[in-house]
Amino acid sequence: MQRARARRLLLAGCVLVSLAAAALAFQGSASPAVLQPLRVAHLRALPARDAAGLTRLDSNLRTLVRPSLRSGRVSVEIDAARPAAARAAVSRLGGTVGASFRNVVDARMPVAGLGALSRDASVRFVQTPAHSYEDAIPGEEVRASLASASQANGVTGKGVKVAIIDGSFAGLAARQAEGDLPTNVVTRDFCEGGFPNGEGHGTAVAEIVHEMAPDAQLYLLCEGGRTDLAQAEQFARSQGVKIVNYSAEWFNQGRGTNDPSDAVDQVVADAKAGGMLWVNSAGNDADMHWSGTFTDANGDGFGEFAPGSEGNSFVAPGGDVFCGFLKWDEWPAATSDFDLVLVDSNGSVVDTSANVQSGTQPPIESKCVENPYSSNHRFAWGIYGHNVKSSPRFDLYTENTSSLQYQTAAYSIGDPASSPSAFGVGALCWQNNQLEFYSSQGPTADGRVKPDIAGHDSVSGATFGPFDGSCPSGFAGTSASSPEVAGAAALVKSANPSFTADQIGAFLQQNALDLGPSGVDNQFGAGALRLPTMVVKADRTPPSARALASKGVRGHAVKLSSRVFDDSGELRLREQVKRNGVVIKTFTSGFLLTPKAVAVPLTWTAPKALKGAITHCVRGQDRAGNLSAVTCAKVALSG
Repeated sequence: MQRARARRLLLAGCVLVSLAAAALAFQGSASPAVLQPLRVAHLRALPARDAAGLTRLDSNLRTLVRPSLRSGRVSVEIDAARPAAARAAVSRLGGTVGASFRNVVDARMPVAGLGALSRDASVRFVQTPAHSYEDAIPGEEVRASLASASQANGVTGKGVKVAIIDGSFAGLAARQAEGDLPTNVVTRDFCEGGFPNGEGHGTAVAEIVHEMAPDAQLYLLCEGGRTDLAQAEQFARSQGVKIVNYSAEWFNQGRGTNDPSDAVDQVVADAKAGGMLWVNSAGNDADMHWSGTFTDANGDGFGEFAPGSEGNSFVAPGGDVFCGFLKWDEWPAATSDFDLVLVDSNGSVVDTSANVQSGTQPPIESKCVENPYSSNHRFAWGIYGHNVKSSPRFDLYTENTSSLQYQTAAYSIGDPASSPSAFGVGALCWQNNQLEFYSSQGPTADGRVKPDIAGHDSVSGATFGPFDGSCPSGFAGTSASSPEVAGAAALVKSANPSFTADQIGAFLQQNALDLGPSGVDNQFGAGALRLPTMVVKADRTPPSARALASKGVRGHAVKLSSRVFDDSGELRLREQVKRNGVVIKTFTSGFLLTPKAVAVPLTWTAPKALKGAITHCVRGQDRAGNLSAVTCAKVALSG
């Protein structure tokens, strides 16, 4: 069984580990016993607050800024108020600037320069880099979604480009050799050489997309951070990709509402602006999430999850790394200051995340810890109110552990599935359409219904093995249900070439099998993915191609331009230069990407002695053979 869990972690200075194989022996197990309340005496075990003006430095990075540890270099992500100035500050302090996306700047910094960097006026916050978890033989998804009838009618995704953005494509060559994936996939490594490493989560995702849409052109794009994700999205957009699958989730990035401060949501918003349908796993957090407000009945500073209980307990696997993530709804800059505290089963403080929040820093805390015990051990997460100014709603997540003692399925929807620009997908057991107990649920922080639809998981595959007769097994989790929906979207686009991303999403929702409460709801979205029988529709819509007036000098290169578009996203041009109506030069292009109306330049060298009325004429042709009208424009020559 593989309940893959690809999410983005904001790691608090801890080792990044793959939690994709988190055993269901932990998650979904019986709730642990209630812990004794934390005692006031334990407050003395909490770390000292910032005393060196490092309020814009992640608390786990602050531990490095000590005289005994001020050597070496560390990778960081900078939330910049002025990105150009922040990059200059990195260089000035002896660091190396990496990739950037909007307000996010990657850098490699000397530890000795972290304090000065965090105090620079161009910097809002310095943190450890965000990295990913995965939400993660013929499969069962084709039958469960009723896609087989459309495939039999020739609707196979032909002519549609689908990108799978993921963190690992290990085993790709083997899957291609065995016929589980085609040999013509396009690959790009935006993850610093990590494309073939890991457990092959992206390879398993691609298997499902290919089974659903066997003739779609697949783009396998590896990413390992926020700026990598932006590069992958921009590459997909440049290639004319219409469907993106992203079986991943990020923690502590923002509200999940397309806020400008949330770089991950901004990537998804950019994809939608480029005409792409971004299909995203909802997350596997319904039983590993708690949401509520801060209540401190006894005044000891610790919040209560239930009357008299200040710890939310769980069981962590022996010798493994587990993580906790806390955010509260004071985005983008917190006025209240809370800490995330890890306690042992006896209530003793084990570790804390103690970022300073004083009005300019994000409302986040995170901590990853290696279980020092060789066997499974019970711990608890606690919330300490260092400076409580309001009563915001909290979201607490635990990773690579059992289910939380106190669970809140509502609001567990992951980011960026929560984005208004994403098409979020929950998970159903393919065998019976039952909602998986871990499938993340809405609403979003701003009250929208999520997920948008529910797909099927626990399907068989070559990478993660077969379905064993009950759910969850095989490839389980929303990582598996999301690519089923992405493949279905490719079929819809194949049958309806003129459909926009919004129209594809609406088609899938309108044809879904309503489950749960009547109408769209926060567990199933519009319901279970169910495709009507579709047929290939002949493309009878001609492209548009309009020549634009131009000018130049005889004997020199002249730029000729035209503005073109086709609803299929591709066309080719036949362009001619005429003198007094007689053709003197002909140019023929290959197929060009036209996701929207674009200007296409052509360079022609005008003969020095050329006289007469010169015109530039253009005609477009799409892949279905439809022709545009011929249009001509004047070319004014001098010299």
